[in-house]
Amino acid sequence: MLNRRQFTLASALSMGAIAVSGTGVVRAATPQVARFRLPIEPEGLYNVQSISAVVSGVLGNYLLEGLVYLDAAGKAQPWLAQSWQASEDGKIITFKLKSGKTFHDGTPFNAESVKFLFDTILDPKSASPTKGIVGPLSKVETPDEMTVVFTFSKPFAPFINLLGQSYFGFNSPTAVKAAGNAYPRHPVGTGPFMFDKWVPGASIELVRNPNFKQFRPDAANQGLAYLDRVILNVMTEDGVVTSALLTEELDAALLTADGVAPFQSDDRYTIINDQNAKNLMFMEFNYKKAPFGEKAFREAISYAIDREAVLAAAFGGNGKIALGPLSRGIPGYDDAVAQKYGTPYDQKKAKQLFDAAGWVLKDGVRTKDGQPAKFTIRSYASSSTERALAVIQANLADIGIVVEVGTADWGTFYPGLLKPDWDMDLNRWTWSDPSVMSQLFRSPGHRQLLPANDAIDNALDGADTALDTSKRLAFVSEAQKALLEDRRILPLLTDWPMTVTRKALQGYRVDYLGYVYGADLKIASA
Repeated sequence: MLNRRQFTLASALSMGAIAVSGTGVVRAATPQVARFRLPIEPEGLYNVQSISAVVSGVLGNYLLEGLVYLDAAGKAQPWLAQSWQASEDGKIITFKLKSGKTFHDGTPFNAESVKFLFDTILDPKSASPTKGIVGPLSKVETPDEMTVVFTFSKPFAPFINLLGQSYFGFNSPTAVKAAGNAYPRHPVGTGPFMFDKWVPGASIELVRNPNFKQFRPDAANQGLAYLDRVILNVMTEDGVVTSALLTEELDAALLTADGVAPFQSDDRYTIINDQNAKNLMFMEFNYKKAPFGEKAFREAISYAIDREAVLAAAFGGNGKIALGPLSRGIPGYDDAVAQKYGTPYDQKKAKQLFDAAGWVLKDGVRTKDGQPAKFTIRSYASSSTERALAVIQANLADIGIVVEVGTADWGTFYPGLLKPDWDMDLNRWTWSDPSVMSQLFRSPGHRQLLPANDAIDNALDGADTALDTSKRLAFVSEAQKALLEDRRILPLLTDWPMTVTRKALQGYRVDYLGYVYGADLKIASA
């Protein structure tokens, strides 16, 4: 048995707090601590409840692990799964799990852990936004401790690749049950770092998992994480973030092109520009409110927005404008469809379309049947979004459409779209598979607003059920065409995320989905 002094020494060694020299003399070691930016505060850290980009980034980078990961080509590879096999009709997929993985609370990861996650997602009481993502999943069974069987009501082609997202990383069932409603503020996963504390409005701190086992062969570090602690600082203003990087109060941060400028000629920093980004910024319409249910009105709006100006204002031009409803970085994006059926900026055409639809310009504002063209646009709060909204507001004012813009944190903005009191919204989504179009735009849509449209719905259903790749991609192209012909959304742009890192922070790289290899990170010795 260890006495108190021996126990303290052993504990310190396990956390990297001390080191033993060649002479046997114990000396203090500098803790490996890295500090990163959180652009907004997460609404919670439970993937059953929250799938926003900031939540996914914290969970996917550090805390949770999944059944598969996507390799550099976007192909699913075993992670916590050993293997999987689909039935001939594609309705049953059986996974065999790897053994030896435990949650941060010491409980084992096993088939019941997998079943617990998916049962919770499917439970209507959870009201999980993840439920729509798993499509026709009907049940999950566990014939033994390390086998999981997923059964679908119809084939679901995207399922395996979607499992790489942090939406399907695993939480300790024991911790979820014990914490109840408090769990989103005390997540327990299997990743290289463990949750330590959350200072509301300020920071989230994580500590190294001393029992971590690396099951991803593509990670450079196959052992315990190098860092002792990760501090995620909530910092909304780019100017503050730039100063914090220059004074070494931060080690890495996502910044806009303007914010990156001071570091471009400074050899103490590295700039990572992800030009394979899979995000799409877009506007969408409340079909249940006049006049947004009218295609002619949506079409006129779609020609009125100067995408290049939005990209320049919001992201310093770092990205590509979008004419199609699928991000360029997602397999299946069809540029020929986007160019043929998209709505490039054409203010003259927008005015003509409004005139033809009966919206007459009077005293600078268009009216129809006594209704003035005065509307609202809602969005989530961020510096880039607010700059984008300013351009959109000015573009619409130029053609006689008056809009009031408003932003809120994601946890307020996104659920608020289920209410009927808005006209248009500015949204942004990041995904890895063309099934994102089904999640968002197949009737009734992600906010329960969209009417049935056979051309759209049938193409999206075909894309989700076709197991043959070539047939699936044909449906994906057909869906993009149908969405554009309906003017269901107004695609704007894909931005290329730019991350500035201090060169003292080593091992910083992201995978196909944009997640950092957390265990690879370390601070170089001075």
